Amino acid sequence: MVYVNVSDQHNFDKALQKFKRKVRKAHILEIAQNKSYYQSPSERKHRNKYRRRK
Repeated sequence: MVYVNVSDQHNFDKALQKFKRKVRKAHILEIAQNKSYYQSPSERKHRNKYRRRK
C-alpha cells in the first residue's frame, strides 16, 4: 500500500506528486488494468512480448 505523510510545512501539491510517483513505481495502475477483465494465457504472452519490445 502506498501512502504519503503530509506535514503542515509541506505543500499539498508536492505530496500529491510524491504519491503519484510512488504509485507509478509500484505499478499499481498496471496491475489494476490487467486484472480488470479476464485475459487468456496466449493474450498475456502476446502483451508481455509487446511490452518487452518497448
